[in-house]
Amino acid sequence: AVRHAATTRRPDPGLPLPPLMIGACVIASAWLGFTAPGLLEGLVAQKRREVERLRLQPEAREDGSWTLRLSYPASKASYRLARSLGWRRQKLAVLADLKRTAPGRKLGEVETVAETLAVPLAIDAAIEQKLAGVLVAIDKTCYGGAPADLLDARNRVDSAYELSGERLPVIAKDIIVDPLQIARAASLGADAVLLIVAACTPDFPLLLDTCTIMGIEALVEVHTPDEVVLASECGASLILVNERDRATGQLVPGQARALAPALPLDATCLATGGITTIEQVRQLRNAGYDGVVLGRAYPGSLGRQLVDAILREEPRSRIVERITTDDVGSVDIGQDLAEELIFEP
Repeated sequence: AVRHAATTRRPDPGLPLPPLMIGACVIASAWLGFTAPGLLEGLVAQKRREVERLRLQPEAREDGSWTLRLSYPASKASYRLARSLGWRRQKLAVLADLKRTAPGRKLGEVETVAETLAVPLAIDAAIEQKLAGVLVAIDKTCYGGAPADLLDARNRVDSAYELSGERLPVIAKDIIVDPLQIARAASLGADAVLLIVAACTPDFPLLLDTCTIMGIEALVEVHTPDEVVLASECGASLILVNERDRATGQLVPGQARALAPALPLDATCLATGGITTIEQVRQLRNAGYDGVVLGRAYPGSLGRQLVDAILREEPRSRIVERITTDDVGSVDIGQDLAEELIFEP
């Protein structure tokens, strides 16, 4: 898929570039005519300017570490996140989203989440609570993160592994629009990266295949039926349904439950966005989700109490409850889609 996407957009057939390098060089062409929805338009534009600055770094030169990672397939692949999440596990998986800030409802606005976040200490807490993974923000503008946070997380996880034999999966959280960002995350030690479909729609297939060839997992975030279809058709195996609409910054309660029947049966599916109570978690579990990601609710004592409550839940086989169009309520997923995707446990 990478080779096909690169070849069809190749500006000069005579250039002897490896497939991934071809895609990295001409990726901008796929964005012609595409505008990210709502708030994402400005955030994606900022991120693309940031990527252009990244290209000036030594690591992005022809013999730089990022470029080399993009030029050759990885000798081995990481499945640490998939293994940690398990397949149709009987207990719900819990992941933490480590970030200092979060995007507000207007471009340039941010909301404080954990201003004094110390990533190494947060990693220690996640390991102690036996979480299934952590998302570590490396974007500064939206999430108050930095590449150094990802490196700190990797080092802390590796140190803990030497003592306990358990290695917590680390997911790099960024607004990814270019393969170079994936190469940077991999070089910093990420086991997986977050791909937000709404932010990278034109080149989502290329970015997903870049992860595969580089031996790094992709946690694919979706919010709408169309994004679910795109993720499914491209073969995404780790899907995160976010109830927060990134185009508006607002929560859409019930969105994850409404989209549950549309999710691929062979994928591991997580939910996130505004999860603050054990009742919400139980509803998501009944809808068939394999786990949850706690973000703004995670820091502090209330977050720890919620994690403990989730992990105390009785083990049981994954059961999908029947969802009808009446259950969808105000969430607009389309009448035809809702009726088509209803199924029994």
